[in-house]
Amino acid sequence: MEDEIEKRISEVLPPHMAVRGLTTLGALLNPVKDVINRRHFPKKALDDVQVEWLIRILSSLDSDKDPEAARVGEREGRAASPLIGRLSLGFNHGIGRSGHVTNPQPKAVGASLMQNIANTVAVDAIRKLGLSNVRHGFVVPLSTGMTIALVLAALRREFGVRQVLYPRLDHLSPKRAIAMAGLEEVSIPNLIEGDAVQTDLSALERLMRPDSGQAVLATTTFFPPREPDPVKEIARLCAERNTPLVINNAYGVQSAQVMALIRAAVDAGRVDAIVQSSDKNFLAPVGASIVVSPHSQVIEWTAATYAGRASAAPVVQTLAAMLVLGEEGYVKLRQEQTENRAFLQSRIEEIASTTGQRVLDVVSPIACAMTVGLDDARRLGAYLYERRVTGPRVVVRGEFGACVDNYPESYVVVNSAIGARRVDVESASTKLLKGLTSLPEGS
Repeated sequence: MEDEIEKRISEVLPPHMAVRGLTTLGALLNPVKDVINRRHFPKKALDDVQVEWLIRILSSLDSDKDPEAARVGEREGRAASPLIGRLSLGFNHGIGRSGHVTNPQPKAVGASLMQNIANTVAVDAIRKLGLSNVRHGFVVPLSTGMTIALVLAALRREFGVRQVLYPRLDHLSPKRAIAMAGLEEVSIPNLIEGDAVQTDLSALERLMRPDSGQAVLATTTFFPPREPDPVKEIARLCAERNTPLVINNAYGVQSAQVMALIRAAVDAGRVDAIVQSSDKNFLAPVGASIVVSPHSQVIEWTAATYAGRASAAPVVQTLAAMLVLGEEGYVKLRQEQTENRAFLQSRIEEIASTTGQRVLDVVSPIACAMTVGLDDARRLGAYLYERRVTGPRVVVRGEFGACVDNYPESYVVVNSAIGARRVDVESASTKLLKGLTSLPEGS
């Protein structure tokens, strides 16, 4: 088709004009063709027009776009109106087959190709952004917690897992994932070391029994004062005890430091699967995650655990986000995140000094935490929310959220995540200072 178009242009226009026009067309289309042919995380970003062309080309391959098709089945990619069709970016058939979410769908040729491209681009992105020792994975049309449940359910079926050893994390989503997979959660208590809340590795080791139907769910990213689990040491233990290990890397892709921890864990021991959010890492709408593994069979088992077909929308949104960022764009965003995190640290230190509080000494590449001296620290959270600051997390002394019983301080956590701007950090920290100085003690 492309050769035919070039031929017609050359026949209609003078040679010098045809060459010039085809050069311009090639500059627009070549990156699109490169994505289809190579299916790599592009070094240079595509623009919105190029990504939209790619999506239109792929979605036009689905059978619901065939004007002569006699579509009499119960599921034919019908849409109640053009608007409804646009909400799925044209992939009305969805993805997958009834027993396998990554199997190609005969009626959805374009969606199947799109999914394949999304999966290979995602794995390539994860490799280029730090996990060079994983080679298999796919974009799951589920958010992080649901994907963890899917992985655990696959491990239950294949390895007979019945119990999940889980270093305590005061976050309900992973707990719900364990329960949804029909498994028993065994919470591993944490230790307070200085200001930091850290995994009690000795307690985990004591509870691990070789070949006993256990798995471990470890975490790399959470709010301070909780620090990342020592995944390298846990991976070694899992290798020694023949115990599956799943790593919840929810928003760790944005941090080269966190990705290095996981890479070392894969090299040192046993890691079965690593799950990361697409929205928190790649700035896509909520709805998808990326699961990767050093082992192709774990990915195959996970894909075969999904019940039914799935919406293509979260997958194509994730693909589009990765393409408009590109490797160079993502590295730039990472650098901005690192710079903003350092700026946030300096601002929080200034605020703590001004208000008589203290910055918590905790390892976290994404966030800072400082003590809050108010009798009811929750008032500070409400104050910030009412002044249009979203993201800070206030935890009252001794309450759920610190990942340990009886944490001795009330505190506020402020993030500087990927995509946040310096002006956002400046505005949020300024309002934080005003809140701490204007809310009366005992309020």
